[in-house]
Amino acid sequence: MTAGGPGAPHSPVAFASAVSSARTVRLRLPFAPPLIQKMMAVYIVLLFVVSANVLDLIGYDYSAIGGSPITKIHVSTYFIVLMFGVFVITYPQKGDLARYYLATKLGSIFFFCASTFAVINIVVDGRNGFGMYFDTDLHLFLCCMLLPFVTPDNMDRLERFLHWFFLVNALLAVVELAIGFNIFPLITYAPDGMTTVEPRATAFLSHPLHAATITCVYIVSLLCGAGKALRSNLRMPMILLQYAALLAFGGRTAFLLTGLIMAAMLLWGMFRTAAGMKLSQLGLIVWFSIIPVGIALVAVLASIGAFDQLLDRFTEDGGSARSRWLMVPLLLSFNWGDLLWGAQTDYVRSQIYSFGLEWGVENPFIQMSVFQGVVVASMIMLGVLLLIYEAYRRMTWKAIFPIAVYFFLCSTFGSFAGRFFTFSIFLIVISALFRRPDTPSNYVS
Repeated sequence: MTAGGPGAPHSPVAFASAVSSARTVRLRLPFAPPLIQKMMAVYIVLLFVVSANVLDLIGYDYSAIGGSPITKIHVSTYFIVLMFGVFVITYPQKGDLARYYLATKLGSIFFFCASTFAVINIVVDGRNGFGMYFDTDLHLFLCCMLLPFVTPDNMDRLERFLHWFFLVNALLAVVELAIGFNIFPLITYAPDGMTTVEPRATAFLSHPLHAATITCVYIVSLLCGAGKALRSNLRMPMILLQYAALLAFGGRTAFLLTGLIMAAMLLWGMFRTAAGMKLSQLGLIVWFSIIPVGIALVAVLASIGAFDQLLDRFTEDGGSARSRWLMVPLLLSFNWGDLLWGAQTDYVRSQIYSFGLEWGVENPFIQMSVFQGVVVASMIMLGVLLLIYEAYRRMTWKAIFPIAVYFFLCSTFGSFAGRFFTFSIFLIVISALFRRPDTPSNYVS
């Protein structure tokens, strides 16, 4: 009998591989039913178009300190809870659905459990942050659980919708900057009860910093080559328009970070040309025309005062920069017990006021640690990272760049330490723009 004959024994490696493959069950789940696909389209419109400012404008009373607790939850959150319930009830293979979630969404489930533990801790001890559970945590978890079941055709439609949305959103922001009036004004509530109207543009994304963060993510995604539905000859004009919108939003970090990234891309293109690497004639014309056109455009905008509002943010930012220096000493001012598990709300507030941080802590992890303790904050942050990692596994590798940019920008303000459904918007944007080309078209991967 020869060694390679049919009677030869399997090697241990081959045998282990065969056993492993025999035990592996590959689920081929169908996509969500047509009713859920239609509900998802309605949900996308509610999430992107019906902002918090729109709700306040029509009298929903979402942002005010007082009012009914029912109106403190965004309408898209109510809708996605309803949609997920209908999805589970109408899905034909409920057992396989549960196995799919356990096999692919353990990080998201951990995030849900951590955020639920946090909200129970908030309710039991009477602390701040109850509202963030629904619009930030629960909303994000349900969005992550539903997105894989959207059909590829609807994902194509979603991508086209996103390009149109960012076009209209940027145009609206530029118009708001030009006329000095916000179509959907943001009303901020000071600790002393006074209300002020935010002078920076907000467009459809509720808050200038939220709008700047999501717009920066979209620009970086386009620079990475994502969003194939956008024609190549429209990509650079769209990027420049979005960068003008960043100027209107007044987000300093996002504006500077995007400028540095675009400058690095420009230098890389020039380096490729100098090194004799292949570059199309059109690309060569575009890259070398950006410098004089950009200088001329900046000069014109500066002459008409377009940068005045942004420059004012560097010289008079309402204590934002100062708070970043004080938030670490604030956290270290608590004893070990309060640092790990959170102090009583009244004591936390007195410490915040004594440090002059009544307007807020400019970092989500430190803000959650101050109010809920380092243990709870660490659990939530770990859950967020696991959830994003699971979503990233369904994308192309370049998605890591907008993800890194997003987390960096979120670390510069309160972001997801409060009511922040913009996290769900971010997840939808990168999921639509960075879809893997090898994704099956007839079943859930």
